[in-house]
Amino acid sequence: MRQPSLSTRERKAWSQAVDNMKHKVACIQMGALGTWEENVNHAVALTEKTDADLIVLPELFAHCRNFKAGEPIPGRTTEIFGRLAREKGSHILMGSILEEGDHDQKFNTSVLIDRRGQILAKYRKIHLFSYNSKEKSSLVAGEDVVTIPTELGIIGFSICYDLRFPELYRALVKKGAEIIVCPAAWPRPRVDHWITLNRARAIEAQCYFIGCNQVGTPTPTTTLAGCSMITDPWGEVVAAAGHAEEIIEAVTDLTLVRKTREEYAFLKDFVEL
Repeated sequence: MRQPSLSTRERKAWSQAVDNMKHKVACIQMGALGTWEENVNHAVALTEKTDADLIVLPELFAHCRNFKAGEPIPGRTTEIFGRLAREKGSHILMGSILEEGDHDQKFNTSVLIDRRGQILAKYRKIHLFSYNSKEKSSLVAGEDVVTIPTELGIIGFSICYDLRFPELYRALVKKGAEIIVCPAAWPRPRVDHWITLNRARAIEAQCYFIGCNQVGTPTPTTTLAGCSMITDPWGEVVAAAGHAEEIIEAVTDLTLVRKTREEYAFLKDFVEL
């Protein structure tokens, strides 16, 4: 699903159309250690505990690291969360699920569902992890940089390992992103990198950055870090989780994004090398 770029005029018109500049966002920090049914039921139960306008789930929250799993989009998981989004009146970012594409291809795919239960956008993870992981050998990388205008602001997409590649975030900003999401299954041994890069991406993009991570020990050699974070355009962490399951919430304010970009306008000084 290729998302069209927004022109400067379109971004301006969209910005003027967003009446309420403040919205509650939430990260569902959870483990995904069971079957698809167990993981999805657990995610639904946790999602029902928040009334946020945007609810973000972690990477592979339904399938964990079972790269042999997969489903089409739309499919059984999007149907469940579409219904839940409609009942709650919330946008739900289905962190990522394993998507079955054409010719037996599989992708690590984020899906954004709006408050009416409709799929607004999907993003296929561009940077696939190769270090001690079968992700790169099992899945196909996405190609599209994805942003989507919503009533919450213009949302840009990334997933986990993408966090290490600043070029993606520069491209998201060029396409108008005001809020960037990063669902993840980031391991505890490199948690300092996770924390540092979440703040760095918010600072360099001058946007809200929502990093929603998994917790738990899915394999004997892998423990996931948690430490989900919501960071503002100045790099201040406005909500942070520990290493256990929990829900964190914060309020995004698009006026802060725009004020930061106008008053400290280094994005305008960027030079392509």
